[in-house]
Amino acid sequence: MAKSPGTTAADERPVMGRRERNALRTRNALLRAAREQMAQGGPESVTILAITERADIGQGTFYNYFKSRDDLIDEAILDTVERLGQRLDAMSHGLEDAAEVYSFSLRHLMRTALSDPVWGWFMVRVGIAQQGLLQALGPRAARDLQYGVDTGRFTVPDVRLAAAMTLASVLGAMREYLEHRTVGDPTDHYAEYLLRMVGIPPIEAHEIVQRPLPPLPDAVDDED
Repeated sequence: MAKSPGTTAADERPVMGRRERNALRTRNALLRAAREQMAQGGPESVTILAITERADIGQGTFYNYFKSRDDLIDEAILDTVERLGQRLDAMSHGLEDAAEVYSFSLRHLMRTALSDPVWGWFMVRVGIAQQGLLQALGPRAARDLQYGVDTGRFTVPDVRLAAAMTLASVLGAMREYLEHRTVGDPTDHYAEYLLRMVGIPPIEAHEIVQRPLPPLPDAVDDED
């Protein structure tokens, strides 16, 4: 159905009642508490008691929203990374140069970790083994790399392997910076190295990462 002039997707979303809004706030508070706990101590540090105390919610209420501790962890990881993936998709929409799409996404991933260390540690401590991270970012990395191959910009014999290397390297670079911070912002150097990995010549890779970085659109948040 076509939208009427002047309407937005937000205008067309169903209006929630007070009870629904309160329930969504409680669920989001639990997810936020889980993200913060994992950022500090990794997934193994998450307990129902720790999360409900951090969220200031009764333990009995927890089970109205999640079946178990593991259910909460899985949902928190997928929710966090998927939201970022959607923002990266929106940022790159309409860009034609695969090298820009790839490098802009890499630069935003790194700068998000630098500007928000809690989020950065969340990503590092969740790690590459977590399915939520792989499900949300893995296919996007493979898609962008395949687009580069199809348009002749990238030389990548194995797209799946290159996507896995991309995710592993971003987590490694985040950890190196967050642990040591012995150098300045490594974002552009990191993106330049990855462009060279996929076949962009060194001089051109250096020029691409100097291009102005488009802003990352805000997340389309639920009621918080």
